[in-house]
Amino acid sequence: EDESRIIGGRPCSINQRPFQVALTKRGQILCGGSLIDAQWVLTAAHCRQPIRVLIGTDTLRDGTGEVRTISKLYVHPAYNPRKNDNDFMLLRLNKPVQFSSNIKKIRLATKCPMDGVRCSVSGWGTTKSPGAKLPKNLQCAVIQTFGKDKCARAYGNAITPNMFCAGVPQGGIDSCQGDSGGPLVCKGMLQGVVSWGMAVCGRRGQPGVYSNVCRATPWIRKCIGKQ
Repeated sequence: EDESRIIGGRPCSINQRPFQVALTKRGQILCGGSLIDAQWVLTAAHCRQPIRVLIGTDTLRDGTGEVRTISKLYVHPAYNPRKNDNDFMLLRLNKPVQFSSNIKKIRLATKCPMDGVRCSVSGWGTTKSPGAKLPKNLQCAVIQTFGKDKCARAYGNAITPNMFCAGVPQGGIDSCQGDSGGPLVCKGMLQGVVSWGMAVCGRRGQPGVYSNVCRATPWIRKCIGKQ
């Protein structure tokens, strides 16, 4: 299993994904994330110690988009790194962003996912697996949610209620290393956070695993509301 976790996607522009952010460290992509409020980003807890947040750009080249630092970092209280359970982290930005056509927040899912819902995932993670090829441009892919049974067939009891699977039945489209923490969007809402999968991405019968946002929404709202 590889937990630093887009195969089979295509380049997409930031105004299609204005909530997508990049978490960087020393200029390198560490993870993705989602803008859920003017001063808050939701990502995966295993994306340790990001330094900067790049907002409002689909390219990682210097001089594009808005840069923020992180003033506070909240890991989900029930996060279990061994099991990747409750793989959620909230980042409070040093100052709020101004919303525009390239910078928008995304609503949190309140209902948990059903089987077979069409969703999209995005990130700057590797586009080749095995091996690695990091794209300069944001990549998007259309995948679908897998029901609990299909997910359990792939991963057995490694799947908790705080996770769900998504991919395509034939394989070949998936999130991968470097996409971790990024958004899985279903019906215009943030349904999942890229969490983990197998070391080789996009294999048939081995869908990507996503943190289940519907289960964390109360905690997220509480954290944001306290500030």
